[in-house]
Amino acid sequence: MIAAIILAAGESRRMGYPKALLRYRGSTFLEGILDASAAAGLEPLVVVLGPDGSRVLELVDLHGAMEVRNLRPETGQLGSTKHGIQTVINHPVDAAVIWAVDQPHVSVRTVEQLVEEFRTGGGPIIVPTYEGRRGHPVLFGRVTFQELLAAPLEVGARAVVRAERERVREVPVSDAAVLEDIDTPQAYEELVRRSGLAGEL
Repeated sequence: MIAAIILAAGESRRMGYPKALLRYRGSTFLEGILDASAAAGLEPLVVVLGPDGSRVLELVDLHGAMEVRNLRPETGQLGSTKHGIQTVINHPVDAAVIWAVDQPHVSVRTVEQLVEEFRTGGGPIIVPTYEGRRGHPVLFGRVTFQELLAAPLEVGARAVVRAERERVREVPVSDAAVLEDIDTPQAYEELVRRSGLAGEL
């Protein structure tokens, strides 16, 4: 099995509103990523929420996903990743896709490509690229889990990605979303404009 760890514990200071609850294509960012993760065959699904997680749970059905809290959102994405890894490490998973909630527009096909590369022996770290630039989400094999847990917060997961470059396999995708974080009102407005749908907070 390959898990999905969805990072939704950030304080959304730049957005001014919980990104997990923003609307895109008829659902919240978080629900859209949960649906896409399931469609890509990922399981189990883990959602890492922050101190305001109760507000998110009031408005979002996690559809059976496991929920864990990062009560110190200042620890950043790596802090949340550590919580997610700790949640799945005792499950029979071969890898985990780390997916930030501010990338709801990454396609199912892109995630399937990461999984396919991993399953065909591509390596323990699979990174999507668009026009030669590395993006997210990133797939980490089980062999890297302890390294992620031990990585210094000030460096982030890139400490693991850069430790041994030969372990990293890049997968070219035709999905510019892997380079885009929707973390400001302006970025959200542009995403909604491109989708042709009206956003709603």
